[in-house]
Amino acid sequence: MLLHAARRFTAATPYAFLCTLALALAAVAASAAIAPPASAGQVSWLLQPAPPPPDYPPPDRWIERPLCELSNHAAALVFRTPARIGVAVADLTEGRLWVGGDTQPFALHSVAKVPIAWLTLTAAEARGETLSPQMADQLRQMIAWSRNDAVPVLLAYAGGLPALRDLYAQLGLDGMVAHFHDYRWGRGAGSAADVAATYAQLAISDVIPPAVREQGFALLDGVVPEQRWGATSPPPALRGWSALVKTGQFEIPEEGLRINSAAIWLDQWQHPRYVVAIMSAEHRYWGVGIERSNQIGAA
Repeated sequence: MLLHAARRFTAATPYAFLCTLALALAAVAASAAIAPPASAGQVSWLLQPAPPPPDYPPPDRWIERPLCELSNHAAALVFRTPARIGVAVADLTEGRLWVGGDTQPFALHSVAKVPIAWLTLTAAEARGETLSPQMADQLRQMIAWSRNDAVPVLLAYAGGLPALRDLYAQLGLDGMVAHFHDYRWGRGAGSAADVAATYAQLAISDVIPPAVREQGFALLDGVVPEQRWGATSPPPALRGWSALVKTGQFEIPEEGLRINSAAIWLDQWQHPRYVVAIMSAEHRYWGVGIERSNQIGAA
């Protein structure tokens, strides 16, 4: 544990001065940019025509920066947590990725259910089929309630794990393919940055048919409150924004608790804008681990 903490501290140290300077400049810029309250005569964004979707640079063109440049508080929470945590935040329109904590792969567990849902919907689209009521209910249960017994049924329909691997490859997710598990859907692995790139590609890639993306977003919008933690809510100041969240948890007696969260943030026009991934392992208590995920997400 001490060696792990030392590695994290060593990795963070080169950015300490840059982070302090960036935070100071950001505070000055934010103060200068604060606009006066909207007057009664101003047109609400709800009444304005929606702009076209922005151009999105693919993940392989993202510029990576340390998490502390985005939030020193979040980086400090990661460092102080007695568990293994990796965090990645992607600005999809600007092509920036902030990464903090452990950069090694984490077991995906239920976070992998979102690509499986997209795969199932894509298979139905390619065949010109409508999912049966039973299959549609299995899909909803897998996402909304994170039902594990629905996964084999959906994977069998969509072509199994080889089809899931092919989807990762088509989306250019080399990190996910490299750590793919051939026998257990939940034991595939990815770093927080890999998970962020996965959810980003599901949200923006031209490989995904628009109808599939729309249905997938609707599924994520139906996730029940008991299955929401981590990066679940954009700040109230971002009026009309929403977060599509999928979480996962698993216990390995000899290793502790794994608590994962990944979210696609949509702006007021329902355009994907940010992706947040908080992956963690080696927690001792569920409540403490989930609360720390919530604190990092809020930060």
